[in-house]
Amino acid sequence: MNKKTAIIIGLQAFLIVLLFWMLIFYGKDEFEDFRTEQEEEIESIDRVTEKEGISIVSLSPAVQKNSGISTASVTPMAYLGKIKSFGTVMPIDTLIVAKTKLLNLKAALTSAQTNSRQHQTQYKRLKALNADDKNVSDLAVQQALTLASNDRATINSKALEIRNLQSNVGLQWGNALAKQALSNQTTPLFQGLLTRKNVLIQVSLPFNAPDPTSGSTVQVTALNGTESISAAYISAATQGDSNGAGKTFYYRAPANNLRLGMRVSVEASAAQNKASNGIVIPSSAVVWYAGMPWAYFKEDNNQFIRKPISADTEVDAGWFNKGFDASSIVVVKGAQLLLSEEFKYLIKNENDD
Repeated sequence: MNKKTAIIIGLQAFLIVLLFWMLIFYGKDEFEDFRTEQEEEIESIDRVTEKEGISIVSLSPAVQKNSGISTASVTPMAYLGKIKSFGTVMPIDTLIVAKTKLLNLKAALTSAQTNSRQHQTQYKRLKALNADDKNVSDLAVQQALTLASNDRATINSKALEIRNLQSNVGLQWGNALAKQALSNQTTPLFQGLLTRKNVLIQVSLPFNAPDPTSGSTVQVTALNGTESISAAYISAATQGDSNGAGKTFYYRAPANNLRLGMRVSVEASAAQNKASNGIVIPSSAVVWYAGMPWAYFKEDNNQFIRKPISADTEVDAGWFNKGFDASSIVVVKGAQLLLSEEFKYLIKNENDD
């Protein structure tokens, strides 16, 4: 091979290499565009569409099964709302003082009645002797009469004090609680309060709340506390709550960690006729997006639509919501996958723009 032939072959090889790299360089962008278009077509094949500003995710039964997506019917529910208010653990020292004073007054009344019977008998005996030819002096008869009169005055005075005491306690605490405290025999209710087994709580309820009835209860929790305690209704209170508006009632509750003067939060059931009809959305159906709770509802033709829900009212099985069809079906497993699929669609649209 002569020198000229070698130079020609070398030039041809150089041109071939140069053309190859030019083909790669100029064809790279077109290849990337083509590959991206193909991927987008594959990812968005009829899965996400938009109608009236609402994204609709469509998945075939096979895709749902392979993706682990499962659904469940919502549970209709009539929710009885809760009334939230406050109360105060009340001291009962004035009731204890009143009961002690009442016992002393009754003891004094009994003593005066005993003396009165004795002095009346003495007076009648002396009066009879005086009438029988002055066997006793008029002075002795007069003194016996004075003693009997003093006894009657003492009896009337003590009886009046007892009535006034009972009235004052009734005005301050209500007749029902006053009767419990001032009973001749210490009642189980008052015994529990005396021994600090139970505490007395004055509860304030809104004016539009139903009045409690015998046997009704509320749940009380110490402010900043976590333990909820059931408190049983006693009677209506006569004094208002200076720290809250509404009607006041007395309840008794186990002492536990409650202390005198402590403020408590109160939760009571609303009236039966104020129950709200709605559905329960299972907790597993809830996904959070943009700081809000959502759930995917299954529509016809295997379509799924994300709708905002309320997480204000928690119940045992999930969240109570109004305004939804009782026959609704929600995604209880795989909702996060649907949200991701919807995001792909949204991101692709943003890139197109």
